[in-house]
Amino acid sequence: MFRGLVRCVVGSALLAGAPVYAQPFETVGVRALGMGGAFVAVADDATANYWNPAGLADLFFSAVLDVQRTDTRLSPDPFLREGTRDGTTFVSMASPSLGLSYYRIRSFQLDRSGEESASLGALVTQHAGLTLVQPFLPGVTLATVVKVVRGTVAVGLGDGLAPASDLFDQASALEGPGTTRFDLDVGVMVNLGRARLGLVGRNLRRPEFTDGDGRVVTLARQLRIGFMLRPTASLTLAVDADLSTIETVIGPRRSVAVGVEQRLGRLVVRGGGRVNTEDDNSEPVGAVGLSLELISGLWVDGQFTGGRDEGDRGWGLSTRVGF
Repeated sequence: MFRGLVRCVVGSALLAGAPVYAQPFETVGVRALGMGGAFVAVADDATANYWNPAGLADLFFSAVLDVQRTDTRLSPDPFLREGTRDGTTFVSMASPSLGLSYYRIRSFQLDRSGEESASLGALVTQHAGLTLVQPFLPGVTLATVVKVVRGTVAVGLGDGLAPASDLFDQASALEGPGTTRFDLDVGVMVNLGRARLGLVGRNLRRPEFTDGDGRVVTLARQLRIGFMLRPTASLTLAVDADLSTIETVIGPRRSVAVGVEQRLGRLVVRGGGRVNTEDDNSEPVGAVGLSLELISGLWVDGQFTGGRDEGDRGWGLSTRVGF
């Protein structure tokens, strides 16, 4: 009885102090993640509503339906101490001056704080955005995304001796109250002929969500810069760098990414990688992607991301229309 009481007290203390962390940048976009996450200056389809809304200025019309799944620090050890699992559904349409987007990101977090218990967290955000694009100077475009964001935060405890997959399933079943906030994203694109320079700021109003028991999750501002070069009409080279750092359950995260995309008729192949510069022992995360044009303007995209024992692992599929 005494042992059970101790477990209850310790578990309650762990639950009371269990934080829930914000979501990383690299959760949306099959093409973007197939290039390792180097896409801020590319942003030439409807996922620009997320990656850099100023990229819409060079579109005629684009629409995307995108599904992603990413696990972070899922090693072969099923009893890992910490990790995250993110799942995303993204729907977007875009024209040169206007964009509409909706995406839902489900983030489940695991932290084995003790030998017999594990802290579980769930953050689900839904973003509905209207993108407005405005030419600013010759070769320079400015765009703003006005968003309504609804967030749900929940925490719980799991068996510290259970496999990670079971604990993530338990985290997905957690429930909490929803909070609605307004937010803004801003993007800038500078056209340099064969090259482009992009800058994007996300979550500029830093929306906050609560679980009703005093735990508050803030979507941190995310600033990212990118450079893209097209040596030929069919070859794209890109590099991105975060200008801000976010906190995650596995520590601070600030990424540098590089990517390449080559079109071969109706087939497009891409690849890339990224590294977390805030992690002293960070291992590079690699990615590959493939697109097939079924009929004129209609594409099917896929990507696979594979890190080492403590890196990101994920996959994504999308259908895309673009003219």
